[in-house]
Amino acid sequence: MVATVYEQLFDDVKRSITGHGVEVRTRIMDVEKPGEFDGPTITINPKHDLESACYYLVHSFGSIYQWSTDFDQAKAVFDELRKEKTGKAIEAWRIFEQTSSKHAAWVLEDLGHASVVPAYTVFFRADIEAMTIFHRTGKEPRWPDFFAEWQQQVERGEVRVEPFRPKPVSRFRPVRIEKQEVLQERD
Repeated sequence: MVATVYEQLFDDVKRSITGHGVEVRTRIMDVEKPGEFDGPTITINPKHDLESACYYLVHSFGSIYQWSTDFDQAKAVFDELRKEKTGKAIEAWRIFEQTSSKHAAWVLEDLGHASVVPAYTVFFRADIEAMTIFHRTGKEPRWPDFFAEWQQQVERGEVRVEPFRPKPVSRFRPVRIEKQEVLQERD
């Protein structure tokens, strides 16, 4: 049997991540939780389509890389965001998420999957916008509707999606962090 593009991508990303000392697991969770991570592990919810699972997996790894290579800075970003939802705190969080995506884009390119970086970019630019709405208002938009509309706006040229410029990942030791849940509003 020939593996689909995303089956191969998932396997390649998983192999790369485990090569950095991060265990990758799958576990059925509530559909609104595509995944979670704590530094030494990433758990992906197989209820989600494989393309999304690949994107959440590689993005989670980018986050773990940041936490592990500059723990104090990462902690400061999230502590400030929890304390107050000001423009400054949200902007620092957005930069953190964009940097995670830059690391993810590098991993994808390094593994020979540069062709999926544009789709990953559209997906995670939308995810960052949806979560920005959540941080500003306390209510995350319903992901399937938000993402479908986002994709249409991109296709019509109403939203310009800035590419993530790949940022290299070097050897590091994963550090344990407070469990981070990946959330996606479905109701």
